[in-house]
Formats: sequence, C-alpha cells, structure tokens
Amino acid sequence: MPSSAKTPPRVPGESRAGVVRAVVVFVLGLALGFGGLYLVAGDQIFRIETYRVRDPNLVVAVLCVVAFIAEWFVMDPARIWLLCRNQKIPLRFRSAVLVHLTSMFAASVTPGNVGVGPVIAVALRRLGVPFGKGVGVAIQVFIFDMIFFAWAVPLSLGYLIYSDTLRLPPVSEFAAFTIAGLAIVGAIFLTRYPRPVVRLILVAARWPFLNRFAPRLRKVARDYYRSAIAFKNMTLFTWLMINVVVAAGWFSGFVLFWLLLKLYGVEVGLLATLAILTSVTLVSHLFPTPGGSGFMEAALGLSIGAGGGAAAALLLWRLASYHAIFLLGPPAAWLLYLSKPVTAKDETSKHERGE
Repeated sequence: MPSSAKTPPRVPGESRAGVVRAVVVFVLGLALGFGGLYLVAGDQIFRIETYRVRDPNLVVAVLCVVAFIAEWFVMDPARIWLLCRNQKIPLRFRSAVLVHLTSMFAASVTPGNVGVGPVIAVALRRLGVPFGKGVGVAIQVFIFDMIFFAWAVPLSLGYLIYSDTLRLPPVSEFAAFTIAGLAIVGAIFLTRYPRPVVRLILVAARWPFLNRFAPRLRKVARDYYRSAIAFKNMTLFTWLMINVVVAAGWFSGFVLFWLLLKLYGVEVGLLATLAILTSVTLVSHLFPTPGGSGFMEAALGLSIGAGGGAAAALLLWRLASYHAIFLLGPPAAWLLYLSKPVTAKDETSKHERGE
C-alpha cells in the first residue's frame, strides 16, 4: 500500500498488552465453559475415560474435519465475498477468509461477539475498500444472520414441540422466539430504510469535536448509502444464494457437534441437534461472557445431556467452534496486515486517507 496509508508502528508494550488480553479472554472462556459443563456433568469432566472415543469411525472423523473447514474457511467468508461482489468490489476469496478470521478473533474479546461488524469494516478498509462501503457490508452480514435466525428459530421450536425429543432449558424457548421476532423486524428495517444510519453519520459529522473528520464522515455516509442501495436492489438469485450460504455456515458448525456426538456413541437425532443449537446459539448472544461461554455448555448439557461421551463431545465442539479462533485469528490478522489493496488503482480518495 502507499506509504501514506500505512498504520503507524505500534509500541512494543501495546503489542504485548494485546497478546495478554487475548490470553486472558481465552483462559476465561475456557474456565467458564468448564464451569458450565461441571454444573450439569459433575466431576466426570475431569476423568480421562470420559474423553475416550466410544465408536471410532474414520468416515465420521473425516466429516468432522470437512465441517470444521466449511464453517471457518468456506461458508462464513463466502458471504463477505458475495456481498462485496454485489457492490462491484473485486475482493479475492482469500482476502474474504482473512477478513472473516480477523473479525472473529477481534470480536472474541467482546460480549456476544458485538465487535464483528466494526472489525469487518476496518479490515476491509485495510484492503482499500472505502470505509462507508465496509460499514455497509458489515451491516449486511448482520442482516443475513438476523434473517437466518428469524426463520430457523421458529422452525426449530416447532420441531422440538412436535417431536418431543429434546427440551430447551427453562425460559430459553420464550427468549429465542422473542429475539427471532425482533430479528426479522430489524432485518426489514435495516434493508428498507438506510437513511436513518446515514443521518446518524451526518449528525456526527456536525459535532464540534469531530470537525476535523467531517469531510471523511460525509464521504462515509455517501459510500454507506450507495452500499445500502446496492444491497436493496440485489437480484433475487444473489439474495437467495447468500441466504443459503449463511444457513450452510451455521449448520456446518451444528453438524460438527452432531458428528462428535456420534463419535462418542451418543444417539441424538440430527434435526433435534440442529434445532437445539439454533435456539441456544441465538440466546447465547444475550450473555456478556466471551462467546457465550458457560451458558452454551450448561444449556446444551441440560438439553442434550452431559453424561458419558456427551460432555467430551460438547467440550471438543466448543474448542473447535469458538476457541479455535485464538489459533486461527493472529496469523490471519498478520496476513491481512501484509495484504495489498483489492485493486491496483486505489478507489479511496486522498482526502479520506487524510493526506
């Protein structure tokens, strides 16, 4: 990137503080997870025999690897890539993977992963995408997640009631249904009415202490509005394709849990597992712990059971679906930092860069 766009070098102490913060969050999440699992499984989680695979199966093990790769490296990055392509941003798929992993790593230290959106916008800006368009992509990722839960949660609750196989913890059913209802309202509002967000940015541009950033903020507002209009005018085929990709991303992680249960000899139906995980995952975003740690383990242990191999499958699944980002995120962030802009001809004006 041009020298003017380079980020100032960090002080060694600042870098060390970031590493310490990540380690603390990782240990805290792991401790909370063990605590939640201990509440429902007792001291068996500390026994070696609990983690012995009951039904070794090479095909199931390979499918576990495929589900892990699909979740982290294919489906979730694909939605960022498709949303950028819809706005004529020539983002490479490799770059979309780096943006996704970096955003998930940075968001892992925030309650309910609320930091995902801002980091997506900043990561795309690092690749030369105008910040306003990056904000648009981040909000659109959030919209598609809301759409997924808006239809998946009611279907899941309906299936659980109809099949009467597994039950959610108390109050979780009501909470999941309520949040799903709010999700569809939020998705419709953000899709149909982009102007309120634009007005908020323009209002911020008029604040006295933001005077020096006013031209940039106005450009962010314009770029965001263009992004929102492109999203609103998206073709039906593209809209359906992204919805399929988003659903496949969530379900690949849920299927991974079901496959681990199979490896440990726990007989649970696939549809019941998907239904439970859909509702519990949505409700977990309300809890202020890293990745919903503690609540996820306790809720799933109460719903599916934490006896025998179920506790081991649950722990391994949490390691793969949440804690793995502490290994995947740092190298992805470093590669993102070294990446070149998405176009040889930088689309961002010198004024936005602060030159």
